[in-house]
Amino acid sequence: MTSEEIVAKCQSSLGGDLVQAEVNLGDAVIYVSPEALPKAAEWLKNDPDLRFDYLSQITGVDYLEQDREPRFEAVYELHSIDHGHSIRIRVGLDEENPTVPTVTTLWKGADFPERELFDMFGFQVTGHPNLKRLLMPEDWEGHPLLKDYPLTIEEISFSHNPDHKSELIKTKSNQE
Repeated sequence: MTSEEIVAKCQSSLGGDLVQAEVNLGDAVIYVSPEALPKAAEWLKNDPDLRFDYLSQITGVDYLEQDREPRFEAVYELHSIDHGHSIRIRVGLDEENPTVPTVTTLWKGADFPERELFDMFGFQVTGHPNLKRLLMPEDWEGHPLLKDYPLTIEEISFSHNPDHKSELIKTKSNQE
């Protein structure tokens, strides 16, 4: 199936659940609301003509600097191993309470990427079996991939530069 045919099939089958559908740079892309994601994802996986059985990635996007609505998106890349085609699902999220339902019931491989959405962007993933931080320590404050996350500078106390003379702390063992 071509990307145009995939988009047309999505438009006819998902109807009102679609916010938008397009072919962008040759890729099939659909936009759905968070509420419509579970139904749309299940249909995309189980429809025999589409059979998107492989979830290759989930990522988040913060459009703060583009002053765009919605500010946040969760983006899912799906592929069909049998048919050799792909689709991108874009889910616009509320800025005040970015929440998206889990797709781990359809694709087990969504587990860690959904935890990363929570950890790095602060997106709540409802229904996730183990939603907790993945990369950052549990007591970490904030979400580092948000565009308004405060940047800090940490002084590095070592160098890989052979010309850099680091101060050696004298101890009894290295004085001998």
